Amino acid sequence: MTEAIIILTSIGILLFTLSFFMSNKFKVMEEQIEQLSLSTMQESYQLKKKIKILEEELLTDDVMETDFTKTTVQTPLLRKIIHLSQSGASIQTIANETNLSEYDIRSVLNQFNKES
Repeated sequence: MTEAIIILTSIGILLFTLSFFMSNKFKVMEEQIEQLSLSTMQESYQLKKKIKILEEELLTDDVMETDFTKTTVQTPLLRKIIHLSQSGASIQTIANETNLSEYDIRSVLNQFNKES
């Protein structure tokens, strides 16, 4: 009987000390969730940033359409489209280089030609 108690106690002490050296699966899972959360926040920030840029471009288009001011506001993307067009690049080439659709390129160029 005392042998059984000694064996069980030694096994318990052995398992207790081993538990400190084994990797904690909850800790690994927590790190994965934290990593996922950070990547989601980064994607959200990037999407908000892109939406803000698009809204600014749309607002500048609205400003150009209203004849309150005659000053032309040219974003870097608009300048690039105009420069490529004036250098003789095709609409498809401009669309590929700016990651816009051909329809968008045509509408920008038509609007620029109306102002000129």
